[in-house]
Amino acid sequence: MQVTVEKTGPCEAKVSFTVPHDEFQSEYQKGLKQAGSTVKMKGFRPGKVPTKVLEKSFGADVRRQALEQFFKQAYEQAVTENELKPVGHQRVPIDELDLASGKDIQQSFEISLRPEFTLGNYKGLTVESELAPVMDQEIEAAIEDLRRQRATPEKAGDEGLPEDGVTVCKLEWKVDGETILEREGLRLSPLQPVPGNDPDAYTKALTSAKEGDVVEVPLTVPEDFDKEDLRGKTGTSYFTIVEAYRLVLPSDEEIFKLLQVDNAEELNKVAKDRLTQAKIAQENGRQETLLLEQLIEAHSAMDLPAAMLEAQAQGRTQALRQQLEQQGLTAEAIDAEVAKQADAIRKLVEKGLRAFFLVHAVADKEGIKLSQEDLNNELMNIANRNQASVEEVAKYYRENNLFEQMAIELTERKVRKYLREHAKVTEPS
Repeated sequence: MQVTVEKTGPCEAKVSFTVPHDEFQSEYQKGLKQAGSTVKMKGFRPGKVPTKVLEKSFGADVRRQALEQFFKQAYEQAVTENELKPVGHQRVPIDELDLASGKDIQQSFEISLRPEFTLGNYKGLTVESELAPVMDQEIEAAIEDLRRQRATPEKAGDEGLPEDGVTVCKLEWKVDGETILEREGLRLSPLQPVPGNDPDAYTKALTSAKEGDVVEVPLTVPEDFDKEDLRGKTGTSYFTIVEAYRLVLPSDEEIFKLLQVDNAEELNKVAKDRLTQAKIAQENGRQETLLLEQLIEAHSAMDLPAAMLEAQAQGRTQALRQQLEQQGLTAEAIDAEVAKQADAIRKLVEKGLRAFFLVHAVADKEGIKLSQEDLNNELMNIANRNQASVEEVAKYYRENNLFEQMAIELTERKVRKYLREHAKVTEPS
């Protein structure tokens, strides 16, 4: 088989190959013979099925398998002999082949290549710290949040729903006397307004409401309501209070026991330590994002694989269309919004691709690699977040071909951390 490669662009190459007819037929007959050795057909002994019968039953599949094998061979030969660095998934145009009897098979296909660029400076980049100290009021708020998270509900009784209580209710929206939305079994709090209601009016109306009450609150239909013609119209929200609860907060002793401390001083210290770690993690993430953006900006002239760019832009555009359809927009409105965001989508994809190639360039240069332990730890973290077993998560990722994406994300995390650890972090002036 003859294979040639032509560079058609900075990040593209055209691979052409020719398979002599006799060579293809040899591979095809070999495939038929292999199929015939295992197939069981009525009236024939295993391995004795006539070739014409096999061709009628398996010819198309065997021919396709042979073609796929030659494509794979051409691809691997082109990459090896020309030291190409392919990226992304290559389209194999098997259905476009001319398999006329007696002719050699001639075909070509495009492959996307990693961009060739000189990696600029990525060590010693400067970023200003915005790490703020933990304030006393933050500690108090964190402890109060913990108390509320561990609170137990009790029936509110004749006192009605307290401002910080919880209700199980039925919600109904009416506009011009017509019901446009109805939900049952909602868990709501007077302190957490429902979209479409003025927060103060909502809180005032629900506070002190008793079981069986129907509370009315003025409504303005939200702009993201699924029926476009109703957006912005005014009406009334009706809340039928099915159950009303007050929340009984845990005692100091119960909180001490939960966090394994002996007194309020130790409790404050634990809360402060946790808040400090959370702030550090948030600040590290902010710094890493800024540093990576600096690196991307410094390599803005990097060429990008056109096919990869177009595929990702189309994917994001399709996702936007589906989102707009779910919001109930008309076809004309969807087209207009897609056209409006087209340039922003393309720039976002370009930025993402530059980040991808830069991350891997830094990883290659610094020998940053993933270990099996890294993958196992990530599987464990995902399992813990989703209350699933590691085996279940691994099976899901394997069946959905997500391990490659996991590896990409883990590599980016390591490189982001490397950039931060080798940056010049300055204090605010």
